[in-house]
Amino acid sequence: MDTHSPIRSLGISDLRQSPARAFERADETAVVVLNRNRPVGYILSPRLMEALLDQAADAAIAAKTSARVANVKSARKFSLDHL
Repeated sequence: MDTHSPIRSLGISDLRQSPARAFERADETAVVVLNRNRPVGYILSPRLMEALLDQAADAAIAAKTSARVANVKSARKFSLDHL
């Protein structure tokens, strides 16, 4: 996913007139929906949404891993023979 892609904008009245066109414009980049020049929502392609969810999941896993690595020194040591 290219995080430096330009974000396209669309007025809310344009969205009301042609919702399908708004989703077509969201093919490669996010489309911000504006109402009086203020963002009121975003339209993302399924591919972009999946990439964002993957990044969020990776960040959560990295945070858990970092927390566990920090606690390695206080972990109990055992031998598999004792199980």
